Amino acid sequence: MLNPVHLQTLQVVVGTGSFASAARELGYTSSAVSQQMEALERGTGLTLFERGARGVQITAPARLLAERAGRVLADLQELDADARAIAAGRTGRLKVGCFPTAGTRILPAALSVLRSTHAGVEVSLRIAEPIETLAMVESGELDLAFGYEYAALARSWPANLVREALLIEDLVFLSQLGTVVEDTEAIAAGFADADWITSGSGTAGESTTYRICADLGFVPNVGLRTEYYDLITEFVAAGLGVAIVPALGVVSHDRVNTLPVQSKWARRTVSLVYRDSVSDPLIPEAIESFGQTVRAAEWGRYITRAVYNA
Repeated sequence: MLNPVHLQTLQVVVGTGSFASAARELGYTSSAVSQQMEALERGTGLTLFERGARGVQITAPARLLAERAGRVLADLQELDADARAIAAGRTGRLKVGCFPTAGTRILPAALSVLRSTHAGVEVSLRIAEPIETLAMVESGELDLAFGYEYAALARSWPANLVREALLIEDLVFLSQLGTVVEDTEAIAAGFADADWITSGSGTAGESTTYRICADLGFVPNVGLRTEYYDLITEFVAAGLGVAIVPALGVVSHDRVNTLPVQSKWARRTVSLVYRDSVSDPLIPEAIESFGQTVRAAEWGRYITRAVYNA
């Protein structure tokens, strides 16, 4: 393989017209330039210079090689810059997992800020529930993921994963505009026989709704389920039922009545989860950027910033 340093020296020799001029420009001795060109001739099998009493004459193959070398060296310089950017965490590929609500409420701003400081980053997303994405982080299929944990359903976390708590959400009771709900006890009094809407069967959101309602003394009549809290807001607004959802899931407070639920189970913690050991310098950069963006945002009612890591 040809030596890039020799090709770079050839370019200067061809540009200046002599070994001596090239040596002055490059900071070499004339002897060093001559040795490099002899090595390049041996490596290519080409006669690059015709040597005589009057010095050396540059041949046509030398000029052609110097022209081709310019493109190659430019690519090498670009590759070197890319390698330095990757090493500094300024570019690369990032694989992010996210549950649907965070995908709507958190990811747009988080990715926008990251792109403003790391324009060369290519991001691929996996939108799914934490039970899936956290396993993918653990296996290395994802670099990091936004996850959650309901107070009613403590999650066990793999030893090689770090969980950085970002937000704590209250769970809120949603009812159609025009209804009056004064406090949590009024939920049992006024809505024990109502139609209820929850997230999918067997999900943490559904289980938490059952747990809270059990504490209030009744079993909810669930007639509608959906994985998307923005739809639950619209269904409640349309009079299809009532629901208990995390505060991030309320997409429009002016579409429904909201009441924070007074229960030890009425809380959900949103965290950023990643492996405790990573080799890609981009990942710590993204973790810091996402964390700062989420903590700096104004989340409105019923959501507070977490001040601890678990």
